[in-house]
Amino acid sequence: MAEEHAGGVRSAVSDLTPKLVLTLFAAGISALLIPWITGKWQDHKQQLELRTALASDMSRAYTDVIVNGRFVTRGLVYSGSTIDAVDRAASQTVWSTALHDWLVESGRLTAELSGRYPGQPITREWRGYVAAVSAYMQIGAGGVPAERVEALATARGYVGEGTLDWDPLRTKRPKTDLKFRASYTALGSQLIAAGDRLVEEELTLSPRV
Repeated sequence: MAEEHAGGVRSAVSDLTPKLVLTLFAAGISALLIPWITGKWQDHKQQLELRTALASDMSRAYTDVIVNGRFVTRGLVYSGSTIDAVDRAASQTVWSTALHDWLVESGRLTAELSGRYPGQPITREWRGYVAAVSAYMQIGAGGVPAERVEALATARGYVGEGTLDWDPLRTKRPKTDLKFRASYTALGSQLIAAGDRLVEEELTLSPRV
């Protein structure tokens, strides 16, 4: 009787051993795999959030400055005063603020792109774009002839020689020249399109989190 009982125990243990091994193996795999999957999912979520935030900041920065430049050169900024000098001062304030904000924000974004995408072309491409948009603002401001020549060369080198009529952009009176306005608007539209392409490129990358 005792032998039969011992044999039954051995048989039960033999049956349980493979199941126990499989259970322990599955538990071990789950203990390792679930945290790994969770970590991967969290990394992906963070990357998506970073990509989206950077794309939004880039788009807002270049759109704001280009639109402000267009408004000022079209004479669409008013102080509400009947005095020309006050109106000019209001336009200059809008212009200076837009350029200042662009330089600060574009610099921050350059650092962010460099840190998030080390070794990727996006940072170099963004720097070239920043220079072109800054040149666009200098072209609209008038100012020192030598600086305007340099700004025109920068913008032309970025968007291409045959993309628009560059001659009107050399005028010394940008706000009263209709041809200037047409070329300036066309240049701004091309720069916005170029910025949109950079945003699309950034959205395909995997940022470092």
